[in-house]
Amino acid sequence: MTDPISPNVRLNGSSPGIEPPAASTAAQILSSADPAQARGVVDALTAPQLSGLRSEVEAMPVAERETLANELAGKLDAPQLRKLEAAFGRDGIAAAVDRRSGPEVRAAYAEGAGNADDDGLIGRLKDWLGLSDRARGETEEISATVVNPDTGEVNDARWTVDDEGRPIHAEGTLRTVFSGIERSDDETQAQRTAADRGVEGDQGGHVFGHRFVTDQGLKNLFPQNGNFNMGAYKTLENEWAAWVDKGMDVRISIDLSPREADRPDRVRISYDVIDPADGGRVYDQRVTFENRAGQSYDRVDVGQMDDLIAAAS
Repeated sequence: MTDPISPNVRLNGSSPGIEPPAASTAAQILSSADPAQARGVVDALTAPQLSGLRSEVEAMPVAERETLANELAGKLDAPQLRKLEAAFGRDGIAAAVDRRSGPEVRAAYAEGAGNADDDGLIGRLKDWLGLSDRARGETEEISATVVNPDTGEVNDARWTVDDEGRPIHAEGTLRTVFSGIERSDDETQAQRTAADRGVEGDQGGHVFGHRFVTDQGLKNLFPQNGNFNMGAYKTLENEWAAWVDKGMDVRISIDLSPREADRPDRVRISYDVIDPADGGRVYDQRVTFENRAGQSYDRVDVGQMDDLIAAAS
């Protein structure tokens, strides 16, 4: 973990090698920093630290959140304010800019000017955090193709996320299982962020297990009851992995409901097992889980898989 920045450290443009702040203290530091320091702190924030700041901001009372946004709108330039949309939301920052920023900053913010890398760096940060400039109610589809470097086999996945980057639907075809793949610090932080959207006892659960799609950030995560995550859902994932080990393709469709909620109550899953040799269906399953403890799943065992594959040939 990065050590916190002292508000007294020099953070102006002439200070090389700015050390990013710890996300747990970012809100306090930004509130007490002078304008030059605040700009330096925001410039140094990494994606996981922005995710932590976002959690801090969401936990604040509305009045306190607006006060901090107003303070920052009076200290920061357009590039930093656009970056903080990832923590405060676009509407929250835009309102603060209208209230407290000077005319030059307001104009630059409105035009998206002031930083030639806004569409690159800030866009990538928002994508990692599961955010975008979509209007309320809009959805976005995000695809990923993950290649196993050992075998060359490919898993395809596509997520539909809502206007806040929360997954509501996913589809994928599994052809390989990644073994011994460690999760990055960013992925671990994203899991914490997803868990924080839920209730006590939740974990940041993967829509498609990490062993199938590796690091994908918040688009592949939702607040999932820990018992469900490590029990029935893991059992189902183990079944998918076993089908893949048998040389089969597994085509999956997952729906999380209700939509536009931080924590889904229900997970509906359908999947088909396809023999890639002839494209024939070997097996299909439909199952609905409640996002709570005590869920169970009666998986197909390895011997049954052999019989099903033989019968479909």
